[in-house]
Amino acid sequence: MVNVRKVLPTFAANDMDAARAFYADTLGLNVSVLDDGAGLVVGQGDGAAVFIYQKEDHAAAGFTVMHLTVDDVDQVVGELTAKGVPFQHYDGFDQDEKGIVRGFMEGGDGAWFTDPAGNIIGLADGSGMEAFLEEAGG
Repeated sequence: MVNVRKVLPTFAANDMDAARAFYADTLGLNVSVLDDGAGLVVGQGDGAAVFIYQKEDHAAAGFTVMHLTVDDVDQVVGELTAKGVPFQHYDGFDQDEKGIVRGFMEGGDGAWFTDPAGNIIGLADGSGMEAFLEEAGG
């Protein structure tokens, strides 16, 4: 068995300055710029973090690379929309005019937007997300 101490999710961006500004200033997350210029560490001080690394020829994935669990998706969508963040609308999801899926993750709501590199970030709230996190050990 592999003895894993901690999991560190990673994904790429093609502009570290734009990524730092988006994650720190727009989303209000804690962002550390690595001294060696290798990338950014994004976290909230809860022990979970994401490493974003520079990749000049970055091509965004066609799927969600990260979900942010929040207390109220409606409130966060309103705040981010006011900051100019557009929300994604997908075929096959019953989304309202704001881009929110009601009843996502078995009882909560969900919505998706992209960062400056085109990486898809999801928002989720509700009891389904809480149960998922508990099951995952978080």
